[in-house]
Amino acid sequence: MRLSGRELRLRAAEARRHYARCDLCAHLCGVDRRHGPAGVCQEDDGLSLAGAGVHYGEEPQLVPSGLILIAGCNLSCQSCETWSFSLERRGTVRTSAEQLAALLLDLEKSGAANANFVTPTHVLPVLLEALAVAAEHGWSLPVVWNCGGYESIEALRLLEGVVDVYLPDAKYGDDAVAYELSGCKRYTAALDRSLREMHRQAEVIVRHLVLPGAVASPGKLMPLIASVSPAICINVLSQYRPVYRAARFPVIARGVTAQEVSAAVEAARSAGLRNILVDGRPA
Repeated sequence: MRLSGRELRLRAAEARRHYARCDLCAHLCGVDRRHGPAGVCQEDDGLSLAGAGVHYGEEPQLVPSGLILIAGCNLSCQSCETWSFSLERRGTVRTSAEQLAALLLDLEKSGAANANFVTPTHVLPVLLEALAVAAEHGWSLPVVWNCGGYESIEALRLLEGVVDVYLPDAKYGDDAVAYELSGCKRYTAALDRSLREMHRQAEVIVRHLVLPGAVASPGKLMPLIASVSPAICINVLSQYRPVYRAARFPVIARGVTAQEVSAAVEAARSAGLRNILVDGRPA
């Protein structure tokens, strides 16, 4: 993070103005979130957390990571692994910017190497406010933006100088599937724009969760990622299982095979990507 506490406060004030006609993700809802839940994400202008702690299960270059689990999401994935707090907001706690700043300071004292904000884009303004308070108390960890890949350029530009590592999902290479399974229109174009802006600003590590039957179209997705930069790190994840509402969709109602994971890795190689991980380990 390269901005001072004062600069972060100015950036947070600029970001908060976006709540009046929200354009903080690629849905570009244009709704007023200042007076109650609105838009696709059905969020207001506050913040709720599902948990936090020092985590060792992230990509090797990010551990030990100070994981901060944020309630809500701008996506509606039918197989969401964290659906209880991401989509249904169960067991979450309303948290002020000052409380989050105190949590950030505690994570630093506990040995975290970074602050890893999970599904953060829909609450970007209050996160910037918390970072400002923490910075004014000497906090100085790198910031990891662990997001769904469906961001807006407006939001990403507010993060320039704030985020050290972008950790986006790259979910689909097919727009029709993205809409059916995650409620995202024009997904691949939004992902392409997001990755290019992220890559312009900071380090990018892309995650791709392999889905059964090649439904995520890795043969289309990997060239999209490689067109941004063949040096981008891609972490191919094999742990998909049919949770939440996945059983309603026959195409994703089972787990993935080793052959399907290998096919996604081969698609990445064929696209020219040079830095490929599988579940965090070199392919």
